[in-house]
Amino acid sequence: MSEDVKKLLKMRDDLAQQIERLKEEIADLQKALEQIDSLVLEVGGGFKKASTIEKATPTAAATAVEAAVGEAVPIKTREGKLLATVHVGEKVLTVSFAEDLSFTSDIPPLQSFLLDRVLAGMRTSDEDRISRGEIVPEEAFSFQVATEGNRLTRLTIQNYGGERRLREIRSSLRWTLERMYEKLTSA
Repeated sequence: MSEDVKKLLKMRDDLAQQIERLKEEIADLQKALEQIDSLVLEVGGGFKKASTIEKATPTAAATAVEAAVGEAVPIKTREGKLLATVHVGEKVLTVSFAEDLSFTSDIPPLQSFLLDRVLAGMRTSDEDRISRGEIVPEEAFSFQVATEGNRLTRLTIQNYGGERRLREIRSSLRWTLERMYEKLTSA
């Protein structure tokens, strides 16, 4: 197989993976939209003209983000197998990997995609923001992986940022764990 064909196949796989992540992000956005709609109904007694809710929208959006704080979200396969549980705190996000699965850091694409590309990219972005004086070092994104022996037990993310980053982390994590589970069960 020629190098050009290999590159094209790699690009195709990358695009397919990105499509999956975006589908999951769309599902998360639809859930957030439903929460905001229910808050609008609850707070405002129904839908109103845009001109009358402009002032209420930031409050509703803020309430939807706050609703995610303290939330424990299970990450499951399409068949319903629990892969991990995500606990969302105000500034800390904790991922507890399922105890009955032997996820290790050497199962792709954990290191190459989730840790090196997604999370390290967020950390680099915050380091740039520190150098520009936009945030102080204590507010910068950081993450730590905890293991027992070789088995992954927890991923802790400090200062994960806002709702956009939270959605990106969740969808990237879901995609990564599904691929890891496929590799684990096909071995």
